[in-house]
Amino acid sequence: MNLTKATSVMRFVLLVLVIGALLAFSIFGFYISDDKQLKGIFEEDTVRLGLDLAGGSSITYQAQPKGNKAVTASGMDGMLEVMRRRLDNAGFTEALVYLYGDDKLVVELPSVDDPTATAANLMQTAELEFRIHGQDKAALTGDDVASASWGYDPDQSKTGEVLYVVNLKLTGEGAKKFAEATKYCAANNLTLDIYVDGVAISTPTVKSEITGGDAVISGSFTADEAKSLASNIDAGKLAYTLKQISMESVSASLGSNALRISLIAGAIGLLLVVLFMSIYYRIPGVWASLALVCYMAIFFLVLAIGQFNLTLTGIAGIVLSIGMAVDANVVIFERMKEELVTGKSVRSAIKSGYKRALWAILDANITTIIACVVLYFFGTGTIRGFATTLGIGVVISLFTALVVTRALLYLGVGMGIGSTKAYKAGFGGKQDA
Repeated sequence: MNLTKATSVMRFVLLVLVIGALLAFSIFGFYISDDKQLKGIFEEDTVRLGLDLAGGSSITYQAQPKGNKAVTASGMDGMLEVMRRRLDNAGFTEALVYLYGDDKLVVELPSVDDPTATAANLMQTAELEFRIHGQDKAALTGDDVASASWGYDPDQSKTGEVLYVVNLKLTGEGAKKFAEATKYCAANNLTLDIYVDGVAISTPTVKSEITGGDAVISGSFTADEAKSLASNIDAGKLAYTLKQISMESVSASLGSNALRISLIAGAIGLLLVVLFMSIYYRIPGVWASLALVCYMAIFFLVLAIGQFNLTLTGIAGIVLSIGMAVDANVVIFERMKEELVTGKSVRSAIKSGYKRALWAILDANITTIIACVVLYFFGTGTIRGFATTLGIGVVISLFTALVVTRALLYLGVGMGIGSTKAYKAGFGGKQDA
């Protein structure tokens, strides 16, 4: 249904005002009350900058066992896994954590308000629990596990495929608890879930009661997965405590001007994209540029609300997603060009162009989103940061390309900007009179 020119103008103005309001809120924030307010994207503490952009604190811990058990390499690997997971769960996806020497662990945190309190939270000993699925109470704890190791399945498949497993050795009391828990799980077709620090790291099924104090966790494990699971269990059962032995400030690894230079470069790149789209695609390019402003406004709001950590790799994800947003518009406009060449009206060309470009755009963006999900769940640190910003950007770019740009194109036609020349000139080819 075609809109009148006056209605189209009113809706266009309303849409521009909404985009302007979103941009203003994202930059300057808004205030409702002391409990309900949002800081602007460029205000202090809105977005936490990573070590490479803002520096932070370097904290060194020393593992100290209780009793006569010595600190082992496998135990320290497990503590490293636990610390990495704690940092990710606390929102410090851009923090660095690594082992130093035989019994020390170093955490490098981006700037935080209270690094001492954060350091104290990270020092808590990992807590291992075995829970019957659906029950909050632990059937076993780390004290019931004597050791955990990874290795090969002694009963290899006939195909010769190498299978990896995790071997558990339980204490005397732990063997009794394990037998009772596995008996109940087998009888009720339940899994015996393994938790470290309240997070499920494995949910193995139980086929029958397991007695004797030895157990094998099998599945489609790779060598790395089996090693990681064994290390996590070992870290949870070890009576390690972490003693903080030093804390010092570290400067931005990329220099104090890195963020400013990155923002300037991003702004220049965005301006060049806007100029290219506006000059080459004319009216559609102008609408795409306005939709790109909407994209940036929504992205800034998401970053401000989520208070994400941001490093140079995260900025790279944002810039790359801008390219994805422009790419979707280019595909649509090229399809419109083909429709205009056949003699269709601008309104018909818009409708057909979107219909023909839809699946190509969805295919390209969905595969990128899948890659981001994989990187997020299997990556750590800066890899997660890159996956987060790229994934968010791709989702927002889909919305602006398929909804905002489309609305602007139709409103432009409704306002009387509907001559074929205004839409076709930028696409190349013969000019209309």
